[in-house]
Amino acid sequence: MKGLAAGGLLTCLLAATPARASDDDGDARAPVLVSWKRTLCLYTGCFLEPLIPDVRYEWGPDAQEGWVLSWPIHPWALPPLDVPGPTLVVSPFLEPQLRLGRSAFRMLAGARVYAFPDAARFGVLAEGAGLWGEDGSGGVAGLGLSYDFIERHRDTVPWTLSVVVRRAWTGEGSRLDVSLDVTVPLNMFLGTPGESRVSGDRTVSRRHATARFRARAASSLFQREAPHIMEVP
Repeated sequence: MKGLAAGGLLTCLLAATPARASDDDGDARAPVLVSWKRTLCLYTGCFLEPLIPDVRYEWGPDAQEGWVLSWPIHPWALPPLDVPGPTLVVSPFLEPQLRLGRSAFRMLAGARVYAFPDAARFGVLAEGAGLWGEDGSGGVAGLGLSYDFIERHRDTVPWTLSVVVRRAWTGEGSRLDVSLDVTVPLNMFLGTPGESRVSGDRTVSRRHATARFRARAASSLFQREAPHIMEVP
């Protein structure tokens, strides 16, 4: 009896082991990466990142030195661009700013482009935005270094820590600032095509398996034989 019970347990464990893709392991791992990433972000409270201001230090020939609080909001990050060379990811953003000391309010709207070499979490970024503010309006350009907290996949969203240097040109003069910011695009929490695709594949495969099982059961369990008639000599 013990051997029979152990055999049944082993059979259950083998049946519960998830299947692995042999042709494209990346497609099989994508939903796991996305789910793990989202769960970690939820438990660490990173979804509150848009509410926590980044601190920027600003200086320039035509601007007084001082501190700026900014709230960069990245509603979504587009899927990686399929181009030769490094992986490119585009992320539009809105960014309210508050200049301390002189209490000047600003608003930025633009986009950030990440470039990650293959199989590397460190990359570079470039960004551009329009600027509207109480202390001058104009344009902003920025460059920086970025680190992605998890390996990338075509169905994942970059969750990055970056050092960014920006230069702003306004009607009241130019200025520079530097910051350390964490970026969490909000579409990380909306699900991904990879998860939907795998979920649909599993549903379809289960449906086909159930249909085959029922057909096999019907053909084997309800198979009727012609009655055998005994002849009396």
